[in-house]
Amino acid sequence: MHITYHITGQAQNRINQLMLKYSPKHTLVIWVASLACLLVPLLVFRNSLSTILLSGLFGSAFITFWILNLGLKYAVHKRFSLHYQPDLDLETRTLILEETGIKISSSLLKPAFRPYKQVKMITVEDNIIVVSGKSGWIEMIPRDQVTEGNCGLLLDELCNKTGKKLKTSS
Repeated sequence: MHITYHITGQAQNRINQLMLKYSPKHTLVIWVASLACLLVPLLVFRNSLSTILLSGLFGSAFITFWILNLGLKYAVHKRFSLHYQPDLDLETRTLILEETGIKISSSLLKPAFRPYKQVKMITVEDNIIVVSGKSGWIEMIPRDQVTEGNCGLLLDELCNKTGKKLKTSS
């Protein structure tokens, strides 16, 4: 079973808006690491002169992590705030359901293979099918740009093979 779809400028603009929402967020990890840099010396060394020196050192690590967090947000917004001309034809992709996983081939990129056990979520939002994986990969399929195959049948089969339920959001 397979579907073929085109990524046009209009579809890529909608995908970019969803990518801002679904892109991997490491904010929690960054803040936990920075707070650990502040609190660990206080817990280990208690009240001593070295605590003041260490908390100053680790406080600078806190500021570094804060700048890293801001840099991550800036990079994500810079990457996905691009705007394409609506009539631009960017690429053609084919998504094939195989026995052990999903094979994605593209006119621009090397073919990719994603095992079914790596699928974390399947949802439909803004007429775009979003399939995301546990390792941070995301495949977005604009339903209105499918030229070959049946989206509904593919979604049912994908949900059956992955064991995930289809989430729809409006």
